[in-house]
Amino acid sequence: MKSKKYIEENFPVAEINKICVSERIALKPIYMMHRIFARRVGSVFRLIILGALKKCDVDIMREFYKSHKNDPDTNGVVILDPMCGGGTTLVEGSRLGAKVIGFEINPIPWFVTKCELTKIDIEKLKNEFKLLEKKIGRKIKDMYKTSCPYCKKDAEIVYTFWIKKVNCPKCKKEIKLFKDYIITYDKKETVFHLICPHCMNVFLKNGKPKEIEKCPKCNVESFLNKGVVVNNHVTCPYCTHDFKLIDVLKSQSMPLDAEPYAVDGWCPHCHKRFIKGIGKDDIELLNKIEYEFEDKKEKLLFPREEILDGYNTNQMKKHNYKYWYQMFNKRQLLALSLLLEEIAKIKNEKIREIFLLAFSETLRSNNMFCYYDRKWAKQNTPLFARKDFAPVNFPLEQNVWGSKYGRGTFIQVFQRVLKGKEYNLHPFERQYTSKGSKRVEIKEIIGETPWEVYCMDAQRLNEIVKEKVDLVVTDPPYFDSINYSEVYDFFYVWLKKVLNYPCFNQKTTQNPNEAIVNEIQGKSKEHFKRILSNIFEKSAKVLKEDGLFIFTFHNISIDAWKDMVDIVNSAGLEVVKVHFYHGENVSAGHFGGQKSVFDSIWVCRKTGKSKKQKISLKEAVDKIWEEVKTIVKEVRRSKFFKLDENDIKIFVYGKAIEITSRYSISERYEEIVKIALNDDNFISILKPPKKILISDFID
Repeated sequence: MKSKKYIEENFPVAEINKICVSERIALKPIYMMHRIFARRVGSVFRLIILGALKKCDVDIMREFYKSHKNDPDTNGVVILDPMCGGGTTLVEGSRLGAKVIGFEINPIPWFVTKCELTKIDIEKLKNEFKLLEKKIGRKIKDMYKTSCPYCKKDAEIVYTFWIKKVNCPKCKKEIKLFKDYIITYDKKETVFHLICPHCMNVFLKNGKPKEIEKCPKCNVESFLNKGVVVNNHVTCPYCTHDFKLIDVLKSQSMPLDAEPYAVDGWCPHCHKRFIKGIGKDDIELLNKIEYEFEDKKEKLLFPREEILDGYNTNQMKKHNYKYWYQMFNKRQLLALSLLLEEIAKIKNEKIREIFLLAFSETLRSNNMFCYYDRKWAKQNTPLFARKDFAPVNFPLEQNVWGSKYGRGTFIQVFQRVLKGKEYNLHPFERQYTSKGSKRVEIKEIIGETPWEVYCMDAQRLNEIVKEKVDLVVTDPPYFDSINYSEVYDFFYVWLKKVLNYPCFNQKTTQNPNEAIVNEIQGKSKEHFKRILSNIFEKSAKVLKEDGLFIFTFHNISIDAWKDMVDIVNSAGLEVVKVHFYHGENVSAGHFGGQKSVFDSIWVCRKTGKSKKQKISLKEAVDKIWEEVKTIVKEVRRSKFFKLDENDIKIFVYGKAIEITSRYSISERYEEIVKIALNDDNFISILKPPKKILISDFID
C-alpha cells in the first residue's frame, strides 16, 4: 500500500503566503542573479519537496526551518524537473541533499541554472573582478565622464537622457518627440528639472511649473506640461500638422534617430548629484567614442543577427528594428563589446561563466529601450519590466560599468551575482513572527550533491534518465502567457559569441519543440498539448510506482484547466490534491491572463486500479465548497487578501478537479464547475469577514 505524504493531505497555505508576499518582491540572492521569466518563489518549492518526502504527521514548518544536510528522507533522493526553467526545483532539491536532474529546451535558462548550481571559490571571483576592473573597467568609466556644474572638476555620468526625432511629413522640419518638458522632480513635487523646447536649456524650478514658463536663458515662454506627442499622435510645433508616428515609420526603413539632451551625474569631489544640459565637452567625448566604435566595428563582439518575427519581437519590428544591435547606441555597443572580450579571456571556466552570467544580466539595463523613472526611483527602468519589447521615445543610457548611482550597471550586477554565489554556501529562509521578520541561517549547501542539467527537449529524457526517480516537480509553461524564446533571444545573440556549447551554435533559441502557443511561429494549442503530454508521459514512466508527480499551474481560463486535466490523464496520472498559494502579481496575458495572484499546486500519482466511489453532483459540489472555504479561511489567516471572483473561480476549478478525480465523475468536470459557480456560496464567500482581528495577520 502506498504511504501518503504530507502534501497529499495538507499544505501550509497561511504560513507560506506570509513568506511569498515578501519574497516575490525580494527573491533569494541566488534567484536575483539573472532575469528569468515566470520565476517561482523558492520557498514554495522547498515546501513542495519537503511535503512530498515527509510523512503526513510531520510538523512541516519545523522541517522548513531546519537543516536537512543529514536527513535520510531527503539525502540521495532523485528529483526530476523536465522543464526546469531557471532551476528553482533543482536549487531547492540540491539544498536538501537530493540528486537533481533537469531538462530545459532554451539555452538561456539552462545556462542560468547551470551557473546557479555551480559552486565557486568566492575569493577567486572577487580577485577576478579586480583584474577585470583594471583591464577594462577604467576605460569604460572614462567613456562616461562629464564636468561637475558646481566645482567644474571631472564627474561621473550616471545617466544620459536621449530623445528620439522625426521629420514632419508636411513641413519637413525636425521634431523632438517630447511628451512634456519635465525631466524629473522630487517626491513632494517641490523641485522640478525642466528643459526649454526652444533652446534645450536645462533649468531648475522651485514649485510646480505654471501652465506657461519662461526659459531663464532664451526668455521664450513655453507650455512645459505638454509636449508634441500624445499616445503616438504627433503635433508639429512648427506647422501644427497632426500625424501618427507609426505612419511615418512605415515610410522609412530605419529606427528613429535620437540625440542626447541632458545628463544625470555624480561628482566625487563635492559629493553632489546633479542634472544638467548636454555640454560641448559631452558632445566631443561622445563623438570621439563613436569614431572609435566605427574604427573597431568589424572586430567587436556585438551581435549582427536579424530579429526574427514573433508575437513580442514584431512589437519593435514595427518601429524598424531589424537587427539586435539596433537596440543599443554606439557607446553602449563599444563598452559592452570590450567588456565581453575581456571576460572571454578569463581562463578558469567556472569563473568565466559566472562573469558571462553577470554580463548577460547587465544587457537588460544598458540598451536604448530603458527609460527614466523620473518621480519615484530617480533611476533606470530596465528592459522587460513588462516582459516585452516596448520601444520608447525617450531612451535612457546608463554608465555601463557603473557610478555611485544607477540600476543594473555591471558593478551592481556583479555584486548581486556575488551574493547569489555566497548564498550557495550559506542559504537562509525568512521567518515571520508577531515581532516582525528575521533571517534563519540553515546549514545546507547548494550544488554539493550530484546534479545534472541538460539543454535538450525533455521529450527525449528517456535517452538520458535510465534510473527510476523518486519525485517529479516542475513548473510547465502556461500556453502562450510568455513567448520565452523571443525574449531570451535578446541575451542569446550576445552569449553565443563566446559560449561553445552545442545549444549556443544556433541562430536563435526558437525551437520547433518548444511547448508554447504562438500563431506567428505556427504553434497551436494542439501543438502545446501534444508536447506537454509527451513530456508528462515520459516523466511519469521514469517515476517510481510510489513516487509523486507535482507541478504548479496558473490560468483563469476553464478551457486551460480542462486541457491540463487531459494532459495529466494521458500521462497515466491522476490528481490527488490541488493546493493554492500566493504566486505572482497580476499582469495581463492574452490566453486567459493572470487575473488572480494565486498559483495552484497539482499533486498527482500514477493512476490506480482500485474502484472509485460514486457520488451525486450535489454531493460533489458540497465537497468542493467545503474545500474552497478552507482555502479562503487559510488565505485570510495568512494575510488579508481582498479576494475577488477570479480568485474564487480558480479555487473552484482546482477543487473540482480534485473531487472529480477522487470519485467516479471526472467526465462531468465542466458541468460540476458550472453548478458550483452558480451556487449561493459563490456570492457569500466574496463578502469579507465582519471583523478583522490582529491575529489574522500574525502568528
